[in-house]
Amino acid sequence: MSITLLSLPALLLGALCTAAAATPADQISGVVKDSVSQAGIGGALVSLQASAYRTTTAPDGSFVLDVPSGTGLVIVGASKGYFNSSEQLDSPASDVTLLLDAVPQDNNLNYQFLGPNGCSFCHYNTSIAWEDTPMANAGLNTWVHDIYNGDGTAGGLGGFVYTRDSTHAGSNPDSECAACHQPELWIENGFAGALDSNIAVPVPGVAHGISCEACHKIADIDESRVNFPGIHPDAVTFTLPEGNNPKQVQYGMLGDVNYVNQLAMRASYQPQLAAAVCAACHQDKNDPDGNGNFEEPNGVISEPTYLEWLNSPYADENSPSYASCVDCHMPPSGFDTVCNILFPQLVRDPDTIRSHDIRGTTPEFLDNAAELDMTVTQSGMTVQVDVDVINSLTGHHVPTGVTVRNMILLVEAWPVGGDPLDDALLFLGDETVHDLGGVGDPALGYYAGQPGRYFGKVNHDVNGEGPTFFTDATGITFDNRIPALATDSSSYTFLAPAVGQNVNVRARLIYRRAFRALVDAKQWTEDGHGNPLEDVAAPHYGHLMEQSLGAVSVTGNWSNLGLAKAGASGLPTLQGAGPLSPDSHNELTLRDARANAIVYLVVGLNALNMPFMGGTLVPAPDVVLGFTSDSRGSLSVPFPWRAGLPSGLDISYQMWIADDTASFDLASSNGLMSTSM
Repeated sequence: MSITLLSLPALLLGALCTAAAATPADQISGVVKDSVSQAGIGGALVSLQASAYRTTTAPDGSFVLDVPSGTGLVIVGASKGYFNSSEQLDSPASDVTLLLDAVPQDNNLNYQFLGPNGCSFCHYNTSIAWEDTPMANAGLNTWVHDIYNGDGTAGGLGGFVYTRDSTHAGSNPDSECAACHQPELWIENGFAGALDSNIAVPVPGVAHGISCEACHKIADIDESRVNFPGIHPDAVTFTLPEGNNPKQVQYGMLGDVNYVNQLAMRASYQPQLAAAVCAACHQDKNDPDGNGNFEEPNGVISEPTYLEWLNSPYADENSPSYASCVDCHMPPSGFDTVCNILFPQLVRDPDTIRSHDIRGTTPEFLDNAAELDMTVTQSGMTVQVDVDVINSLTGHHVPTGVTVRNMILLVEAWPVGGDPLDDALLFLGDETVHDLGGVGDPALGYYAGQPGRYFGKVNHDVNGEGPTFFTDATGITFDNRIPALATDSSSYTFLAPAVGQNVNVRARLIYRRAFRALVDAKQWTEDGHGNPLEDVAAPHYGHLMEQSLGAVSVTGNWSNLGLAKAGASGLPTLQGAGPLSPDSHNELTLRDARANAIVYLVVGLNALNMPFMGGTLVPAPDVVLGFTSDSRGSLSVPFPWRAGLPSGLDISYQMWIADDTASFDLASSNGLMSTSM
């Protein structure tokens, strides 16, 4: 399954191509100027309102706009930092002057935010889409409160709590959580302050979360300081109009809005809303030395999403992959009007009106984040599984976000008719899930040590210990997340069962919202917004992003009979290789035995499967030979197959190892049967 996401430039291009079918008959020319200095404004946007007819001004502010012939055309000039300005005229026209007023950058800390209900009067569809999103509920996120002060849920004091456990709790008790999660309150407190923990009866600044004005009052993002957290005054220019009846501004991306209501909104073009504004809360570093500079090399990036996008082809407007944050996370709403109260209604191309139902880790997004390719082959006595995880559908790393987010690749192989866990084939490799995948019963989602990979960004503290929460990080232990358009490849080898058996193979890619140990410590059963938490729910214990199924039928002349007895290094494994044809070279190989131990090779013409010394003696003991394992617990025994021996001859093999950690001081390998050619 995949979602087709069209970037804003692509949509506009489509609109332009459609419009080109009716070739513009006229031109409108003129200049865009600063209303005070009368200087021309280069790079300004000039549009025929609610159409795809637009152009940008030359460095001196001059423009020529192709338009269809008509009367009463509304031409709008717009430039970042200025209020939009319009003229109504007939085409063709020349010597048109569009005077733009600069937006006053007031800093009124007593400014009263316009609540979402006020905005919904004119923008009802937008408000309804936004009102139940994680953005709207950011201030009420129980996980954030559990991490900050331990008071979001009943178990919130378990695991890391910033105000109790952080090395910075004494010097910076408030931290900067509110700068993203409760921005109205943060700004009202002078761009400072702690999270307000009263989420049962929240004040407006808490209840509003990331509200309309939290984004639409951002005049500028200093793109050289994107690692400063949230609405930080050293990186974000935030307009707070002065006065009891302030002259309002609302920043937006359409660039052709000319509506003016001094108490509610006057439009200003802000192209950074496509991506850079998202960096305010989706890109930040910590500040280990506490000097207030979040761009220093000693900081550790805690929220990496924006720079991951910026450093990918998706951020290149000349790339066929180009897509902004808005293109993916705010798809077209389907509506053809923005404002409900205009009369007559200003009808627009629905593709230019963006949904404010802003999401990121819903099933729809997770199911379309990456692709999973798996190849299964048999090689001798082993089943080989090669897996590619391809980040071909996401404009940033997978997974992304805060460092507790993670993804698990789980690879399983088992005989048809068996159970994936109880009857799992013996894994012969060392590519296993990290302990952060959960140490415990894999049947309950504790996948540490299982064949597969853990994908995440893991930090360490000043003592080199980790994982540590990002506030206390001084370095990165590892970061193996998959960048945009990159592929992670890994291979897994399993001991094949007996010849003739069929083997099922499954690879699963599972998304988790937090380390399993953290989830357990805080007893989370819901996510921060009250939804059931898939991380603790069967059958996948996380969200199943992708799954690949395969099968192979075991063939050959070497057959695994099983029945090993564990020793110091687990189950010793015996494999055979070679064609068993006249004058051929063949070999028995033992691994995972006790190091430097006496080994007895038992060879028989028949299989006994007789209880013996706490294990099972598989071959009849027709021949017993003595060897010694090496320092790695391995042993190779080459042997020729002499000409003249009959074809179809079955011989059984097993190795017994002196091992004082096993009962009766003996461990044993699996049994093995060969059939000659």
